[in-house]
Amino acid sequence: MARSLFIVEDDTSFAKALKRSFERRGYDVDRCSTLQELELMLASSCPQFAVIDLKLAGESGLECVKAFMSGIARRRLSF
Repeated sequence: MARSLFIVEDDTSFAKALKRSFERRGYDVDRCSTLQELELMLASSCPQFAVIDLKLAGESGLECVKAFMSGIARRRLSF
């Protein structure tokens, strides 16, 4: 079973590089750039891990952490 990961990053180039890097290591990766996009993704998927930019343009990445963690007891995060 492949490990699943969400990347929440508003720098498109950096997000693409992170995505490629994790995919080479065997992860199934989805990425988004806003809290609203993350909430939509979480409605249909439950990844095991997340890499979240805490300084998103116009909003706090901490809100993304809260959304990611809500209702799920065990997920691993990287800040």
